[in-house]
Amino acid sequence: MRPLNSETVQVAGATSPRPLAIVGLAAAAALLLALVPWLAPLNYPFRLLTTIVHELSHGLAALLTGGAFLRFLVFPDGEGLAYTAGGWRLLVIPAGYLGSALFGGGLILLGRSARWGRTALGVAGAAVLLLSLRYGAPSIASAQWASGLITVLGGLLIGAAFLLATWRAKPAWTLFLVNLVAIAAGLTAFSDLFALIGISSRLLGAPANDAASMAELTFVPAIVWAVLWAAIASVLLGWAIWRAWLRPD
Repeated sequence: MRPLNSETVQVAGATSPRPLAIVGLAAAAALLLALVPWLAPLNYPFRLLTTIVHELSHGLAALLTGGAFLRFLVFPDGEGLAYTAGGWRLLVIPAGYLGSALFGGGLILLGRSARWGRTALGVAGAAVLLLSLRYGAPSIASAQWASGLITVLGGLLIGAAFLLATWRAKPAWTLFLVNLVAIAAGLTAFSDLFALIGISSRLLGAPANDAASMAELTFVPAIVWAVLWAAIASVLLGWAIWRAWLRPD
């Protein structure tokens, strides 16, 4: 079996040139979207996607630990809020940041193959579309109806785009897209965690956030939780990159 860094590799029944080059292009595109200010409008869908995954992770953790997921919101600036009841708060609170890291790491692992990458895009697209309808739509009937509309429309458009890519994209484009989404989501998750570390280091005037909620629950300082989550996310994403592209076959 030829190694992945050889000239060609078989993916989904077709020969795709230089998969590492495709991943490199996806990484470069994600970095440009994240770092170049005038490209911010193009990066906005990835901002929405990361927030949707973050808030859905809170809600699903509540459901899995015996609680209820009532609804969630994505605000115009890309911030989000999940309304849950019950469940194991020690898992529900950190699930947002860690769920985003797991999402990015999973896409990186599955993005090694166009076949599995296509499956990942399809499953992620269907999940984002359906869960945004189920748990975002109730927010349209609330006082936060404008953000509810953004939540539902964002989830529908992102989910539909993923499903369209699953149906129409060629193997090389599938590799590019799934790795672009994975890396862009990972960069946004890291940006959020670094911002959380900065907020959590304040002694006074820090806005409400997940690390502060964990501090109230456990009496461990918020900065400790923020740094711990950033370290776990780094390990998860670093391991996924190593396992998918850097480990010798």
